[in-house]
Amino acid sequence: MRVRVTRRERRAPTAGAPSRLAASALVGVSLAALLASGAVAQDATRPRTDAAAQAAPNAAEGEPTGSVDAAAPAADATSAAPAGEAAAAADPALVVQPAVPAPATPAALSPSASDPVGAAVTLLLATDGAGASLKMTAADRAALTAFYAARAGQPVWIDGDAFNAMADAARARIAAADDDGLDASRFALPTAPATTEATELARTELRLSAAALAYARQAWSGRTNPAAISRNVEVGTPAFDAAAALAAIAASTDVAATLDGFNPPQPQFQALRKLLKEARAEQAEAAHAPVIPEGKLIKPGDQDPRVPQLRARLGLDARDGDTTYDDALAQKVTAFQKANKLGASGLVNRQTLRAMNAGRKLDRTAQLLVNMERWRWMPRELGAKHVFVDLTAFKLAIMEDGRETYGTRVIIGKSTNQTPMLSSEIDRLVVNPYWNVPVSIAMNEMAGSALRGFEVVDSKGRVVPPSQVDWAHIRESKLRIRQPPGERNALGHIKFMFPNRHAVYLHDTPSRKLFANDFRALSHGCVRVDKPMEFADALSGDQGLPGSKLKSMIGGKERGLPLSTKIPVHLAYFTAVAGEDGALETRPDLYGMDARVRAALAGEALPALPAEPVIARAPKPKPATRQASAAPAQPVPPEVAPQRQPNTFSSWLSRTFGDSR
Repeated sequence: MRVRVTRRERRAPTAGAPSRLAASALVGVSLAALLASGAVAQDATRPRTDAAAQAAPNAAEGEPTGSVDAAAPAADATSAAPAGEAAAAADPALVVQPAVPAPATPAALSPSASDPVGAAVTLLLATDGAGASLKMTAADRAALTAFYAARAGQPVWIDGDAFNAMADAARARIAAADDDGLDASRFALPTAPATTEATELARTELRLSAAALAYARQAWSGRTNPAAISRNVEVGTPAFDAAAALAAIAASTDVAATLDGFNPPQPQFQALRKLLKEARAEQAEAAHAPVIPEGKLIKPGDQDPRVPQLRARLGLDARDGDTTYDDALAQKVTAFQKANKLGASGLVNRQTLRAMNAGRKLDRTAQLLVNMERWRWMPRELGAKHVFVDLTAFKLAIMEDGRETYGTRVIIGKSTNQTPMLSSEIDRLVVNPYWNVPVSIAMNEMAGSALRGFEVVDSKGRVVPPSQVDWAHIRESKLRIRQPPGERNALGHIKFMFPNRHAVYLHDTPSRKLFANDFRALSHGCVRVDKPMEFADALSGDQGLPGSKLKSMIGGKERGLPLSTKIPVHLAYFTAVAGEDGALETRPDLYGMDARVRAALAGEALPALPAEPVIARAPKPKPATRQASAAPAQPVPPEVAPQRQPNTFSSWLSRTFGDSR
């Protein structure tokens, strides 16, 4: 039976405070607690079930069901699972699920009899009538059903027989998803209602909720599955929680800002978003620009009739009758050459003109999209004080409240021993470290005399005489090869430890001359620090471990020094960044990952990853037993248990949007 809705007065949008509050306002408070306490606005005129005070955690991803219409995730299996879910699938221990229980399915739905659209929403969801028009994962559909059950079907977007102001704002924000590095065509926004029939209005309501949820998910987690792109990516973003996201969107007083808030807040992402918009505008302009004829080489100071066309092509005012190739135009040409990876000579040669005429800004756009996607794999909160290792720049920086307070050069892994992209926390320093040598390195690169001075130890840390070692089967044994502390130790005098499954860390090195090289992808995967004691002073000097104290410990036995306050560390891989002046800076794709990200964004099938990770690992030793203070110190194991993500999606929502959405 179809029910016709009579037109009634549309509600005015609710005015409210900005949707973003200070992060410290509600640290650790979950969205579920806010809903239960009534801090988040609820419509008191509508009945609620007990599920209204709960936010369902994000269940494991199911296969998309239904046909077309609402938000459709990428069809290819390599890009269907976004970042947070991919991390959970690869290693569930690495992701903490939202700390709220899943709501029970209501036994009976009791929508208000005076709200035919709400009744139709409830009926569609209860009878799976929306299934034919919503293409969603099973987890998202379950969250959508629970969300409307908690509000007895009450519409979010429909007033009477028309969209309300909140719906208009949401549709406009989602329609601009291309500017965020997403694909707006994936969200299938519904058009404005053209009927008064309750069932069709209910379908429109559900389609817009599905589109908003899909936008939030992709803005948060990205469009690709990082685990299918590289094994050397650990996602730092907590798993997306569809139920909590729906509740936040519906309770918002500024829905456009709330939706935008699911995107990375970091200044670099915001700068790349601006550059993407500019690049697309330039590309569109270049596509319609007249062809600049080829001819003789143009040098600064030359007179040439093509100069006005060059000025127009590069965004400078064309001056009547002025054909001088001046310094301002030469700077623009040089910038164009750098952006398009041409020789940055400032000379207008045949190669430069062909690039201008071909409109090669498409390559720039693709690179921007790749790096914006990578920012979605990073934690939303990097830490008030944190260590940022910029792998492609071969640089380490300590950042405090958005300002660099210390920086130094680093050496990273070779292309065959890639340093992973990950986020963790530095929890201890180790002075006079042993180097536990991966067996693959020892057997392939250090045979014979190169192993002189190294030790073989068993799983209990006891030294085994070389004559008792079955060298032919050492790979399968529980024996480890290690280098004792000393001046020649490959880790130098100190290492900086943080939990991760790759067994990488920051460390000193005796090979000081390599830091003078411009290209410094030279290690076996760990990160070598140019001035480790200066770095330690800036890192932990305020925790009673200044560089001077650490230097006084050099030469003794291995000592592990826990930090009283753990410091976040991020190993980041970006091939496009915004410089201090906001201009685009591109870096070499050292590990060849950009092409795989581009293919995944395009929905293309990716070639299978190698059977084994590229980073060599030593056999994992058993933890050493605690010794009395007088006993010799035991070596610190090179691998530790994976770190759990300390923040859930729900706690991030609470800190970000607070209680006045």
